[in-house]
Amino acid sequence: MNEEQLKHLQSDILLLLVELDRICKEHDIKYYLAYGTLIGAVRHKGFVPWDDDIDVQMLRNDYEKFCDLCKKELNTERFFLQTQETDIFYNWVYGKLRLKDTSYIRAGQEHIKQEDGIFLDILPLDNISNSKLKITIINLVCKICRKILWSQVGKKNANKLYLKLIYKLLSYVPRNIVIMLFEKFAKWDKEKETSLLASHNTFKQTYKSEWYRERVEVNFEGKTFFAPKGYTEILTLVYGDFMKIPPEDQREGHCSASYIKFKDGTEILLNE
Repeated sequence: MNEEQLKHLQSDILLLLVELDRICKEHDIKYYLAYGTLIGAVRHKGFVPWDDDIDVQMLRNDYEKFCDLCKKELNTERFFLQTQETDIFYNWVYGKLRLKDTSYIRAGQEHIKQEDGIFLDILPLDNISNSKLKITIINLVCKICRKILWSQVGKKNANKLYLKLIYKLLSYVPRNIVIMLFEKFAKWDKEKETSLLASHNTFKQTYKSEWYRERVEVNFEGKTFFAPKGYTEILTLVYGDFMKIPPEDQREGHCSASYIKFKDGTEILLNE
């Protein structure tokens, strides 16, 4: 993806963040810029120049409230909230807010029937026990569930034949059972006050809940959004010296698309 195409993608993704922010502010739902998006806000006051996605986090209760509110508050002429409930072909364990009349098809996932518009990720955070044993059990079960749900991709794209066969077998496990098991373990400590928070999706970090108790406003592409007050501790945990600009050969986004269609109808083919 060249620089002009990247700017085009960033512009479309920003529309999604503005809509999410609108709903959250109107209904007192807390969200936090996360990962590379948070680095961008802190270090660049906007996108990391080579970044091509947006991540936000929400505590589980706020995440579920947001998903419920979107049924009546989301501008459905322009946006679509994708969850395992709203899209029966979507097997990820977090939500995506997608821009309608666009497309972002990941390489190797062309056969998946799920909605495929340009998106931002909404990543729920769950309370988790301080017990190392309990953390290990929860993380293990959640990881196994994610692998089973990913099997529709893995059975075609795994790099070894025996892995393709394993994923082929896993793809026959009923989706609803796997989702139920994942949510049971991910939300095990849902009603308890804990000092730790966990991200049970594709990330591995465990955070101190105190880092998320308060929010601060941050500038991002000329607009104001929210970040956790403990963003320094969070980003240091995940990235180390996050204020240091990486060498040029490490300045890469996460784009893994084979095809993108932008809001204005422009199309690009990648990974040919």
